Amino acid sequence: MAIEIPETGSVISLGDDDIESVVGDTGLTLVEFFTEWCGTCQRMKPTLETLAVDTDATVVTVDIESHLETAIKFGAQSTPTFVLFADGQPVKQLRGGQTEQSLRELIATYSD
Repeated sequence: MAIEIPETGSVISLGDDDIESVVGDTGLTLVEFFTEWCGTCQRMKPTLETLAVDTDATVVTVDIESHLETAIKFGAQSTPTFVLFADGQPVKQLRGGQTEQSLRELIATYSD
């Protein structure tokens, strides 16, 4: 089943069955593995929304409590964990809260 990737810059919430199709279909994908109760994850939401609007990356969130197998597969042992995918492959992982600038620089490093 193909996932519709929105044209507008919005954060996409994914589950186990979706992540491979989205990261494979887009050039750059920044995935945040989060939990609803994680305060740092909640504070990251506006930053992720901004990055979704004005960077080359598709921004995706995955709730690790609902999608534990996916979190384990990509090494998300704490929240938040960010994984940047380039051309379908994980290229960088960051753990813990990040600044908008650090995520922007990470995305720029792998942008065409």
